[in-house]
Amino acid sequence: MSVNVNAPKDLPKGAMVIEAFPSRGYVSTLAANQLIKKLEMDMVGHIECDKLDAIAVVHDGQPLHPIRIYHKDNLIVIFSELMIPFNLVHEFTAAIGDWFKELQPESAILLASVPGVSTEKEHEIMNVSTDEGMKKKLKKMKVKGMDEGVLTGMSSSLMIKCCAHDIPATSLMVETSYIPDVLAAASLLEIIGGLLDMEIDVDELMEAGHEIEKKFKETLKQIHQGQENYHEIHQLQSMYR
Repeated sequence: MSVNVNAPKDLPKGAMVIEAFPSRGYVSTLAANQLIKKLEMDMVGHIECDKLDAIAVVHDGQPLHPIRIYHKDNLIVIFSELMIPFNLVHEFTAAIGDWFKELQPESAILLASVPGVSTEKEHEIMNVSTDEGMKKKLKKMKVKGMDEGVLTGMSSSLMIKCCAHDIPATSLMVETSYIPDVLAAASLLEIIGGLLDMEIDVDELMEAGHEIEKKFKETLKQIHQGQENYHEIHQLQSMYR
């Protein structure tokens, strides 16, 4: 199996797709989580990989896949609470790229972050885009474009896959210095709202920043602890074979 995208076949063609795998500061995960919550999106699928540790997350008493797919109207969001190991990035993006080819989205928005740098603007956002319509919106919002540089991680690999399948794509990269960085996530969410032509209230994200950070750190701690426990048990089993 390796990587398998489990999603309904009847999702709308020509939808807008947002990719939100964890990035530095977990800004993509925080921003997407708030978007899903505010738009009351429905969970419709998940992505699984037999090379990842066996992990389920629990929210409101409900066990869930850590990599989930949400949908509402003409918007689809890929949301992950797991950082994908570097050696599995290409397998994930190959599977997602093939799914994108079937889905035929109107455009893809890929969320990422870059290490905090000294700029005049806190949490500055940059973009790389092959979508002319998005370029015009981003220019109007005064979001700086990247003319030269290097992209890394899931978003960069997915950008290449989108180019190969002639799918317009935009990578949004917000500078961040903290883990998790709620303020950077709020800045990113405002830009996403502008690209989607909708107002997304970021006040709740800003006001509940401390509580969100606390909850998020606890979830990460439990995931890491679960991975460590799994490997310890596996090693003990190997010793007694």
